[in-house]
Amino acid sequence: MEVHRCQGTTADGKPCNAKARPGSTWCPWHDPVMSQQRAEWSAKGGKHRSNQSRAKKQLPAEPLSAAELHSWLGVVFRRLLTGQTEPGVATAMAELAKASDLEERMAEIERRLGKAS
Repeated sequence: MEVHRCQGTTADGKPCNAKARPGSTWCPWHDPVMSQQRAEWSAKGGKHRSNQSRAKKQLPAEPLSAAELHSWLGVVFRRLLTGQTEPGVATAMAELAKASDLEERMAEIERRLGKAS
């Protein structure tokens, strides 16, 4: 059985080396019929690569207290220093920690205002 190559060209003008889809002369990346599906793949792929998505993957699934979140932030910081975590992931973790601090401060203010009334 002969393997057919895609008739498309790469961004630098070279012939595409991918196998053509069955019944087509195009691979999935060049087939005009698949343009909508490629757009969906791109959108989905981009969401799973975001810094916040990567940061969430490093956290446990259950909710964390502010103290636990800060402990994890310490772990992420150490991983950043050793090159095991990307800077963008550490930044996303720091943003999450700031948001957690803000929520705790607001809760404390509301608690104090409730007692003063």
